[in-house]
Amino acid sequence: MTTQQTFSVLFFIRGNRANKYGAPLILRITVNGKQRETSIHRRVPIDRWNKSTQRARGSSPELNELNLYIDNIKAKAVQAYSDLKNTEEFITVDMVMNRVLGKAEGGHQGVIELYDKYLEELEGLIGKSCSYTLFRKNRTGRRHLADFLKAKHSCSDIPIAKFTNDHVNGFYVYLKAEKGHCHNTAVRALGFFKKITIRAIRSGWIKIDPFLGFSLGKHKTDPIYLDQDEVNRIIDLKLSIKRLEQVRDLFIFSCYTGLAYADVKDLKVDEIVKTKEDFYWIKTKRKKTRVKSHIPLLPLPFSIIRKYCDFASVEGEDKVFDVSSNQKVNAYLKEIADLAGITKNVTFHVARHTFATTVTLENGIPLETVSKMLGHSSLITTQHYARVLDSKISKDMEVLRASHLRIA
Repeated sequence: MTTQQTFSVLFFIRGNRANKYGAPLILRITVNGKQRETSIHRRVPIDRWNKSTQRARGSSPELNELNLYIDNIKAKAVQAYSDLKNTEEFITVDMVMNRVLGKAEGGHQGVIELYDKYLEELEGLIGKSCSYTLFRKNRTGRRHLADFLKAKHSCSDIPIAKFTNDHVNGFYVYLKAEKGHCHNTAVRALGFFKKITIRAIRSGWIKIDPFLGFSLGKHKTDPIYLDQDEVNRIIDLKLSIKRLEQVRDLFIFSCYTGLAYADVKDLKVDEIVKTKEDFYWIKTKRKKTRVKSHIPLLPLPFSIIRKYCDFASVEGEDKVFDVSSNQKVNAYLKEIADLAGITKNVTFHVARHTFATTVTLENGIPLETVSKMLGHSSLITTQHYARVLDSKISKDMEVLRASHLRIA
């Protein structure tokens, strides 16, 4: 049994390290006046943090999840201290913190523990070799894995050495049955997790790949795109609400440049380049892949740039557009599609598909040229657009019909 000791758990934010996603949330454990702190790999908007309750204010799903995460870590710390009291004469803050962090060696490390370490690495690479979107998707995958372990195995973690092919298959079924994922979304989440098991194999922590025999192949799907008539209907809309007008303009801009949402949002003034021939180009790198994308500006998208960006009053690093969140933009696009009488599920990414199909391939632009403008790292990625164009196939056959081929 231990002698009388003091113990406390505190959560606080580092406001001086805040970014646009919020301030980092810190866990501080104190034992006998000795403190140790660690990031819990979450951020919270400064105005949403309640210092006295050590919780986030608000009832959104994201804030509720954050508060639950805080509660779980606090419970883990209290349990760790309680367990140590039953076995140790004297407890140090490091002993408690190490248990909270689940520090272990080799195959004894938990899959969630390893996932958390991987997320910490990704977070440090945001803006360098990792986008925030990729980090967020991995974090969502980690949450789904934790939910699976809790729901199907009644545990918060499991040693990587004990994670088997049965767990992989079970996780896949869980994602489809319980989370409502389609096959492609489920295997994408599994693909994120497989990076953890690959690292474990390379480090010698496990000998058998739990993904052995499990295919992560995706089902082929036809991309949604608009035909020229649908594009024109959106262009011709008379919109009296400014937010809808701006989103419509940005969507059309993407239809005629092929830029994805993240690339439109981050497009800088100095990425609009004027050539010696007085033509304007977009010369940028795709945020997702960092592959160069050079796109000649047609009159319509250039007029949209001029509408929202006064080149005389901006600097090179300034953004061309002021863009709302992807979630808001897609919500507005649904309104716009309804007004235009379009029944397709129109999201901002549909504009990129439309550029690849209706605007370029259907007008005879070579696949290789389209691939370079889209910033694809492989021609294979571009080929699936050509696969869905019935009208392009029909045009190709017209060329064949005109080639004087006759049956003898």
